[in-house]
Amino acid sequence: MRARALAGLGAALLLLPLLTAACAPSGSIATLRPTLRLQKVNGTWIGFQNGLPVPTFDPQPRLRLDLGGPWRVDQRELDTDLTLTDRARSLSRIVQAAGGRQDPGFDDSGWPTETLPGAARPPQRAQTGSGWYRRSFTVPPDWTGLAFTLDFGAVNYVADVWLNGAYLGYHEGGSTPFAFDATRALRPGEANVLAMRVDNPPLGIRNDIVPWGLTDWWNYGGILQPVFLEAHRSLYAVRADVVPHLDGVDVNVVLHNAGRSADHGQVRIEILPTLLNPASLLDPNPRTLVPPDAQPVVSDTLDPGSLDPGAVTVVHSSFLIGDATPWTPQIPALYALHVVVLSAHGRSEDALYETIGLRRVAVDPQRPRLLLNGTPVSFQGVALKNEDPFGSGNVPRGEPITEPAVYAAMLDQARRVHAQLIRTGHQPADPSLLMIADRVGFAVWEEIPLYHYTPQTYQIAMGRGIPQQMLEEMDLRDMDHPSVLFHGLSNESTGGSERQQALTALRNLDRQLDGTRLTGQAAYGSDPADGTSDPLDVAGFTFYYGVFYGQDPTADTAGALRAIHRRYPSKPVMVLEFGRWADSRAEETAQDHVFQATYPVLAAADDTITTNGYVGASVWWSLNDYWTMVPGISVEHFGLFAPDGSARRVAGSLSSSFAGGAGEGASLRIASGGKGQPVEAPQAVPFAVLLAFSLAFPLAVLLLLLAVLSRPARRRLAAAA
Repeated sequence: MRARALAGLGAALLLLPLLTAACAPSGSIATLRPTLRLQKVNGTWIGFQNGLPVPTFDPQPRLRLDLGGPWRVDQRELDTDLTLTDRARSLSRIVQAAGGRQDPGFDDSGWPTETLPGAARPPQRAQTGSGWYRRSFTVPPDWTGLAFTLDFGAVNYVADVWLNGAYLGYHEGGSTPFAFDATRALRPGEANVLAMRVDNPPLGIRNDIVPWGLTDWWNYGGILQPVFLEAHRSLYAVRADVVPHLDGVDVNVVLHNAGRSADHGQVRIEILPTLLNPASLLDPNPRTLVPPDAQPVVSDTLDPGSLDPGAVTVVHSSFLIGDATPWTPQIPALYALHVVVLSAHGRSEDALYETIGLRRVAVDPQRPRLLLNGTPVSFQGVALKNEDPFGSGNVPRGEPITEPAVYAAMLDQARRVHAQLIRTGHQPADPSLLMIADRVGFAVWEEIPLYHYTPQTYQIAMGRGIPQQMLEEMDLRDMDHPSVLFHGLSNESTGGSERQQALTALRNLDRQLDGTRLTGQAAYGSDPADGTSDPLDVAGFTFYYGVFYGQDPTADTAGALRAIHRRYPSKPVMVLEFGRWADSRAEETAQDHVFQATYPVLAAADDTITTNGYVGASVWWSLNDYWTMVPGISVEHFGLFAPDGSARRVAGSLSSSFAGGAGEGASLRIASGGKGQPVEAPQAVPFAVLLAFSLAFPLAVLLLLLAVLSRPARRRLAAAA
């Protein structure tokens, strides 16, 4: 029964977006506006959201209160039309419908308690995760006089937030972070109450949210990633973003004066060497990677000038590093970026740490192959979900991942099958996954959830600006992770000009904000003539010949590859999915056959093996089994590993065929090093000097020409005399 149902699943997925769009109820499109905007400051694009410059969400050496743990939860159906209406028109009605749930004195003692972050919508229960969430906490009295930022890792899907009854704002999108300024609403030394209204609309009933249709993963709702309060001085380092090079790095540090008076300090930037080791693998604090006696590879001190209250500025520094150790999946060398904000008297007022890596990914201008640090590369990979795959028997646990150790175990499975690249499903990666991938060494393809989009839904989503905001939030959050080499902008979607216009706009936005990764999409391999990857760096496709379409996985895969290469002769082809389910031990033979029939064709066109190669990636779908919302199927058994951790037959085939070499960084104790120096910025030339030069230079040229032209006349006069 399952085999017959899945034999037609590929065709069903091709038609599902169109069918869902046709069945979607009529009504007005959401008017809720994106909350993130980009603004140029000192020549650098900076993200602003909810009145703040977008911060780093990585743990920092500051006062921090983790708000994970027991929350009171009142799960209930909410008015989604009201949720998605512009807050200028809807907030008063939301408050009226709340019945006081946002007020600090509301009696929530009758609500059940849940430990969050975690699954407010596990597959075994019918709730969507929508409802009200409340958390009481106390802030130490000695935090008085500081500025406070309230940070959320991810809340699915629309969150409205109150602190002590004061409305802080809202956020739309279920996989990316957001923050609020909590300084005025917080009460140090007293009890505080955080209240949230979270609406996670059922997928498939609206076409104006992202994603919008039924998904081949479980749509967990509620608070999915950490919530924490951070305290800092008025003048602080908001974030530090790097543009890596093989011989150095450019650093942009964003400063914010959150105080009520002008402030003036200095910024010291240090690049420190690290030593990877298993003991510190799961510690998010970059300082644990720096040897105790380590000296900076290079440092610089900058003067940003005086900042008015509320002002934001950016200071820039560039460093050359001799004998630098670049980052690769095989040798994932990292450096620690340390930023210190000093007072006018030289006292340390604030500090920020990030781990960074020196690497450059590009497409060879001479032929269709990938280059990492100037060396031709190809990647064999696996896909995974942001879901705990470990369970009992044939059923995954059914929870979003909240512990980094789970990602470490999954990446160890990927290492065991000799994978080198991780595709993070159809959503932005969990930051814990990226932290571990940086340290053990895996390349990463992460993407935004433009999943099964159509001409109509592309126009609606892009018109609302939600995909743009998701991409901006993903870019800003993950800017300093060297493992992220690729940004995916869409998955298995339809539409010609509408899709290409959306992909072009997203590519331009990605280059404006980041520009250090390659862009692509995952188009249907069943349409090898698809030309919508024209504006992207690579040509990405999913391949299911002999599984969902076609007859012969070997011949049909080969023919499709040749057709794609003819369409994109200068782009590497990224095969981002191929695979088959195995619902039982008996079906493992058929699953393994798909690999044995498909992968040799992909390997024969590998861009590093043959002179005429053009395949840059071959990604098996998937590493583990996972829960799905596809009707009639509860669990997708596409995994190389069953939920009990046992390897399926196909896992051995991958291990024998893939090149491997990734995922060993921590155990190899990789050390970075080198010695560097700041690159002096060119001195600004005063305007008066430029003006004088612009006037004098043409005059001097004119006089010179007159002198040259008059020389024959003088010679004639001399000859006559």
